[in-house]
Amino acid sequence: MLKAVKQFLPKRKGVASFTLLIAILIVCTAMVTVLAPLDTIMVSRRLSSWYFRLALTIKSIYLAEPEEMEINGLQMEKSSRTVYSNCAKIEIINYHIIEGEKSFDFEIVGNITDIS
Repeated sequence: MLKAVKQFLPKRKGVASFTLLIAILIVCTAMVTVLAPLDTIMVSRRLSSWYFRLALTIKSIYLAEPEEMEINGLQMEKSSRTVYSNCAKIEIINYHIIEGEKSFDFEIVGNITDIS
């Protein structure tokens, strides 16, 4: 009966493939560390964090115009101007987003009023 139970036990192939996966991960990490210095890796990580928070902030602005001047740790300045065309008055809202030395500007169209 013991032989019959042994036939259905797994052959432990999963352990070998997991070990191979870990070995490949270690080799790839060593290659990246050799090719790119740690300082470059950390700078790119901080920059990607800035872009991610900037994308979240812009999404928040488009979905609902917030009244706060700080969103996701980024300082925000808001100004607006009015442009006139032949038959419309168009409000253009300018956002200036700042964190340290980095800044980003963009504009969205606000209210459009028919003046004809």
